[in-house]
Amino acid sequence: MTSWSTFAAEAEVLAAAGRAIWAEHGLMYLATTRLDGSPRIHPVVPVLAEGTVCVAIPDWSPKWRDLERDPRCVLHALPGQRDDEFVLRWRAAPAAHLRGPAAEEADHVIHDEDHIFEFDIEQVDLGYWENVGQPETYVVRHRWVPGTMTQLTP
Repeated sequence: MTSWSTFAAEAEVLAAAGRAIWAEHGLMYLATTRLDGSPRIHPVVPVLAEGTVCVAIPDWSPKWRDLERDPRCVLHALPGQRDDEFVLRWRAAPAAHLRGPAAEEADHVIHDEDHIFEFDIEQVDLGYWENVGQPETYVVRHRWVPGTMTQLTP
């Protein structure tokens, strides 16, 4: 499993930039796949606990059923100051063992009946704009996959 701590060790600057965007708003959007194959998107408040990103999902929510059926998902942060985009592609796994650590780190209540998931990182993307409002405006994009860091533009 590729955890946040592994990602941060390999791509320290990208992880710090992404963490700042994530921390700016607290919530991110989780994209899952419905039973019929169509996309579903939900606001969630990810928690960094024991070096891994996890979420607590209420028992009544369809999100946890989506993730148990198909663990592929994406977390997308709200835009940062430069319209930054921070996107994490993952595979989710049930993580009841992180209930206590997640509850300690969370700024919200994690209930006993909530389903806890941790995420195995497959890809991280960060994009932001330079020279906004000027003729030479351009986007800078970075991508990390385990073991590889790439700057996709300029």
